[in-house]
Amino acid sequence: MVNYMIAVDEGKNTEHSIKEIINHVFQKDKDLLYLISIAEDPITFPSSAISAVVVSETLKAIERKHKSILINRANLCKNLGVNNVKALLGHGNHVGEAVIKAAAEKDIHYLVVGRRGLGPIKRIFIGSTSRYILEHAKCNVICIKDDSNVEQTLQQPPNQSSSRHTDMSNESIEDDKETDSYNDFEHLHLHV
Repeated sequence: MVNYMIAVDEGKNTEHSIKEIINHVFQKDKDLLYLISIAEDPITFPSSAISAVVVSETLKAIERKHKSILINRANLCKNLGVNNVKALLGHGNHVGEAVIKAAAEKDIHYLVVGRRGLGPIKRIFIGSTSRYILEHAKCNVICIKDDSNVEQTLQQPPNQSSSRHTDMSNESIEDDKETDSYNDFEHLHLHV
């Protein structure tokens, strides 16, 4: 059995990464697939006048959003025939470090990350989680590049919009009760 972990978010490249791994290297009857989403902690200041209630509600909303992402991605995997899917919900201030720590904790063989192809200027200011993971992970890392520009160029004239990819951010779960009651998560304490 091989353990795979895919770092997921609401971006369309996550769906592409999941499909690439499941269709090309994942053995559905043998391997185990972990999906991980890291809820970044909101920045708070020690002398902040923000009430504990506001901070608590913010944390609940962030966690609900990441649970929703994991539910959507787990359902996608199950629809593609994967039975061995586990959802991991982590919290941390540095997504790359948290993913690496989770991969070590779960004895992951292949860590899968998506790459959006940011330009050099954006990468300087935003940083690159996939690059950080590639450079620091102890396990093998598979980096799946965003294919939307290539496919759009090959399939349509440049002025038409592509509807090929489903934007999972538009498919958020409407019922908070479903998100709150979904207990198939393992909470990881990944603060670094």
